[in-house]
Amino acid sequence: MSRPPETQQKQRLSSTSLVLEISGDAAWEIPMLAPESAADPDTVTLYSPRFCELLGYKESELPTEAKSWIDAVLLEDQTTFRQAHRARIEQQGTTIATEYRVRNRQGEVRWWRETGRAVPGEMPGILRVFGLVRDITEAKEADELAVRRTALLAHTQSLARVGGWEFDIVNDKLSWLEETYRIHEVPLDYEPTVEKAINFYAPEHIPSIVDAAHRWHQGEPCEVQLDIITAKGNRVSVQATGCPHYEDGKVVRVYGCFRDISEAKRREEALRSQLALITRQQRAILDLSTPIIQLWNGIITLPLIGNIDASRAAQIMVRLLDEIVRVGARFAILDLTGVDTVDSTTADQLFCIARAADLIGAKALFCGLTPPVAQSMTSLGIDMTGFLTYRNLQEALQASLRTLGASLPGSHRRASGDVERTSRP
Repeated sequence: MSRPPETQQKQRLSSTSLVLEISGDAAWEIPMLAPESAADPDTVTLYSPRFCELLGYKESELPTEAKSWIDAVLLEDQTTFRQAHRARIEQQGTTIATEYRVRNRQGEVRWWRETGRAVPGEMPGILRVFGLVRDITEAKEADELAVRRTALLAHTQSLARVGGWEFDIVNDKLSWLEETYRIHEVPLDYEPTVEKAINFYAPEHIPSIVDAAHRWHQGEPCEVQLDIITAKGNRVSVQATGCPHYEDGKVVRVYGCFRDISEAKRREEALRSQLALITRQQRAILDLSTPIIQLWNGIITLPLIGNIDASRAAQIMVRLLDEIVRVGARFAILDLTGVDTVDSTTADQLFCIARAADLIGAKALFCGLTPPVAQSMTSLGIDMTGFLTYRNLQEALQASLRTLGASLPGSHRRASGDVERTSRP
């Protein structure tokens, strides 16, 4: 079987590949191929200089046989490679394309896109097969990165319940990201418009979103938190944020973020309820820790127990003054029976309470000082001048009643207990 001289075939391939290589493509040709020997690795195969370069060889270094090419294809991609070559023989005249990976001389794995066609040769029963290859590694990596980023964006949107939107002002077109469709509970083939989007909002919130849309059109970024009614009738709290995009000094589109904040709203409401409960509990505890008892018309008493720091003293003062005003008390008896120790700070707090009571028209009396507390106050040099003290609550009450012109049943008048007379200068 005769064939054209190989030098003529190379010249023909070289002249064609020169033009192609400007675009980065590499040419190859099998000048004579018998269909039954299509898988023969020794089949003469001509490669353009660019083809040899893609595999890491000089043109003179790469043997002109199919084996040079086949051996470079990764093992896991051999089936894809061979199927494409068989398809060309079976579908003569049809361009067949495929993609696979090769390992070049330097050991790098590269992606190739190969296109080729088989046509009748110059001899009966013989085919001529030729085509191009292009290194598409960078494009493949960019595509894979885009796919990963798209998947990451989709997962992030789903996890955070955050969608996005874009309004093309020039073309009056609204576009949504996938999560935005899910938040509205509409299918992905739903075609949103500005009017439709606004109508999703709860009736009482439509004026607010219309105002926000107007501000976005005017180039003002803003954010609103409103409720929508989804396509399935569910009420969802959302946060819509818009940021205008300018071209040639004019707003041409608005980019936005659309977030489902229903869960955050529920947590916020739950927290608000818990804080309200804590406030009520604290008020109840305060009422229990500072119980104010009305002993008689115009006379109240406040039994004190435990230590009295600045915070507690402030609470006691507020409670006591409020109660004095509420009942119109003229005497407020501070019963210290349950106070274990009194230092200079505690004494100052008690004196402040007594003076505050005096300012609103009630006389403060102290009773129930225990011997250890009295000794401690004496050793600290605490001066009780100007304040009335009594041994117990009964004596303080009797003294208050005498001043009011009343008396306890069965009690007798004690001159030394008279409030006005025993008040120290």
